[in-house]
Amino acid sequence: SSVSTQSTGKLERNHQHLLQMAEVNQLVSQAFVKSFEGFAVQGKLTQFLERQYDDELIRFKRRFASFDIAVPIPLDVTSYPTLRLIRSRTPKGHEVSLFQEALNHFTAVKKVMDKLDSPRGSVFSELEKVVKMNCVQLRLLINGHCSDSVRAPVLDFSICHNIPFMKIS
Repeated sequence: SSVSTQSTGKLERNHQHLLQMAEVNQLVSQAFVKSFEGFAVQGKLTQFLERQYDDELIRFKRRFASFDIAVPIPLDVTSYPTLRLIRSRTPKGHEVSLFQEALNHFTAVKKVMDKLDSPRGSVFSELEKVVKMNCVQLRLLINGHCSDSVRAPVLDFSICHNIPFMKIS
């Protein structure tokens, strides 16, 4: 009886861990969407689906490699809406609130990651670094850093090959 209780407890912890990692994945995705919306409103992203990001390797291996979850059914990149539509329905000057929402999502990621009772592995520490660096970049954007620049942010995968950090200039 004690063996079945131990295995049930282990399954529950594993299930809770998977749910928390799925929440991290969802929050990171939401943060990037809000960030890209802000960049589109600023005019820094004229064409969201650039050729360099139109790659199955980036969309699947990098996005889902660190999470032990089922991958969604692959979609053709052309079926994703472009951010031109978002830019047309979001008024100019609204980008600061979008960057603030993205920062809130990244802050929520940090809180969820702090609650995780899993061992701190290299993937976890890489993700933690990327989240912290993106928070710093978003705080700079909120305070008006590089607001007059028209250069698109660079997505850098050098720290974590799954999730990039944004370099603004």
